Amino acid sequence: MTTMVCLTVDVEDWYDGMAVLGHGTSRPQGARSGLGGLAARLAQAGGTATVTLFVVGNYVSSVRSELAELVAGGHEIASHGPDHGRLPEDPAVLVDWLRRGRAMVEELVQLPVRGFRSPRFDIPSTVGLTGYRDLLAEAGFEYVSDTSLLGQRSPVRELPVLSRYRIPIGGGSYQRLAPGIVTSAAIDAAAGPAVLYYHSYDFGATLPGTGSIRSLAEAKQLVGRGRIAGVFSRVLSRYGSEACGHVEW
Repeated sequence: MTTMVCLTVDVEDWYDGMAVLGHGTSRPQGARSGLGGLAARLAQAGGTATVTLFVVGNYVSSVRSELAELVAGGHEIASHGPDHGRLPEDPAVLVDWLRRGRAMVEELVQLPVRGFRSPRFDIPSTVGLTGYRDLLAEAGFEYVSDTSLLGQRSPVRELPVLSRYRIPIGGGSYQRLAPGIVTSAAIDAAAGPAVLYYHSYDFGATLPGTGSIRSLAEAKQLVGRGRIAGVFSRVLSRYGSEACGHVEW
């Protein structure tokens, strides 16, 4: 039986993400988001492949037209939170945070947003995994894609990122360093849907050159990043892709 592959893209701003990490870098005027490059690669692949885009709410206004084109092409929009910070620890604040992120994205697509991925795969220590899954359902989500798995007790469908030997090889940052055969082996061995994720800025966004690296954090975010779009295209060509929302529960 062929493994179902769900290619996903976290739609966020590289410069905002670095600022959250405490490594602010000036954004060039007119910087490209990378979504145009993603759309071009999807078009080149042809066929009926669909991907899921987990969008940071406060970034929607910057990429509204590009996202609208991807939605028109049949791709799914999901929530990546209203901002790229950590999940609030207070349960009531967390539910409000989750709902705000969903509403910001729904305003764009004018359709219900069913999926969520936390910006940093974190789980609030105050509620634990079980409580977190309950709060996701309370906030109106039907599925979640992160690196945790509660199992049958979860009130929302869980689509964990592909892992191999406890390494989340499904992440683009791992795929840029690992040989392609490692990713393929992990996909082929997957017991369920193989969820892989990339970032919108992997597809030709305006990023600093490696010559401008001044910290380990910047190096981790830039070295080898130019390989990721090619890895995405090769996986897409070999396996195709279904949006997370198409996976039956």
